[in-house]
Amino acid sequence: MAEATCRCGATSHSHMCMLRSNGKTEEIARITTDPKFYCFTCGAEANCAENLCEPAPITA
Repeated sequence: MAEATCRCGATSHSHMCMLRSNGKTEEIARITTDPKFYCFTCGAEANCAENLCEPAPITA
């Protein structure tokens, strides 16, 4: 069976889109408590850039 890949092509299972597609709601809640970055591709927000495909900082 082929390894699942993120829509950006990465095999990171910690990207928000992979967590969503796998129904990991508790993990999503944990990594979105104080978002500092958003995904340029899908608009998801996360505490760390590593959890997004195309991270960009959230500016005030």
